[in-house]
Amino acid sequence: MQARVAILLFLFVGMVHTAATQSPVFSQYYASGLYLNPALAGLEKDIFIGMNYRSQWSNIHLPFNTFQFSYIHPLSKPGVRVKHLGGLGASFLSDAAGPNQEFVTQSFSLTGAYNFHLTRYGNNIISVGIQAGGVQQKINYDALQWSSQYNPVVGFDGTRLGESGSLNEQVFNPQMSIGAMWYYTSKGRMTLRSLSAFQGISISNIIPPKGFIDGTSGEPYVLYKLHGGVTSLRKLKYEFSPNYLVQIQNRNFQVNLGAYFGYYLQPPNRTNAKSKKIMIGGWYRLEDAFIVSTGFSSTSWNLGFSYDTNISSMGRNLGIGNAYELSLAYKIVVHKGFKRFSSPLI
Repeated sequence: MQARVAILLFLFVGMVHTAATQSPVFSQYYASGLYLNPALAGLEKDIFIGMNYRSQWSNIHLPFNTFQFSYIHPLSKPGVRVKHLGGLGASFLSDAAGPNQEFVTQSFSLTGAYNFHLTRYGNNIISVGIQAGGVQQKINYDALQWSSQYNPVVGFDGTRLGESGSLNEQVFNPQMSIGAMWYYTSKGRMTLRSLSAFQGISISNIIPPKGFIDGTSGEPYVLYKLHGGVTSLRKLKYEFSPNYLVQIQNRNFQVNLGAYFGYYLQPPNRTNAKSKKIMIGGWYRLEDAFIVSTGFSSTSWNLGFSYDTNISSMGRNLGIGNAYELSLAYKIVVHKGFKRFSSPLI
């Protein structure tokens, strides 16, 4: 038991360092659209207010808790045929690691996206977006134990000085991300059958960060994301959407593959855009976790829940816990009609 705890503490120190150079991960990645790709601000046709909360590893007292908030305001050009020009957004993220929140990351950013219409019907769009802001990282050195505080007689001695004197307790860095998104639907208006496709790419953390030691640069942690999928709607009731997400950061490579199935309890129609839909889906994060998600959406509300089952070798050997995630979103309809972009919980 003592050996297991010691191993976990050793791993946690490494993970705290890793947390400084790696970005948090959401299983419901489309529900946190601005975090996934700034270009998604251009594809939301309603005012969107959403949040995600993720908790993992709480059962071994080494928790990681992440909260994300997003706001999107669409931009349009009035006329006989309203043209969706793009969107503006704002987002906030807070990520805390450790039993005493030894490492905390907080960021705020503003987003702008512009749409290029490939047809006059609004069913074939390329959206490009840019996101800029700042991120603050803090380390609570008082909660850490240093080798210089080890006493061969009594073990850890908190009265001895640690080794944090040459380190900054917090560091602030500017942050910038860019992205592009392509979306196509076979019909400009809702029909009994339709097929949609979407594909996106984003590059985050472009600006090199400062390190916790004065005058030093932090480890570069540019994050590349490639994501996409298709959505098939049948009889205005049954929706099926396979999709994927690939993330590359430093030497880490992550792949998510899966799909969701949706059933419309109250299908939309040409005279009433109100709808109600229930969803269930499953994803596989390569060599890391199986993910099950479920949700409910209406014209104004989205509610989602997902659960990650850890299948990694480290998780099996050390009993590292699973994760759960909650998402909640509220939408204010700006222009009545049918939202052409559909993906899990957005």
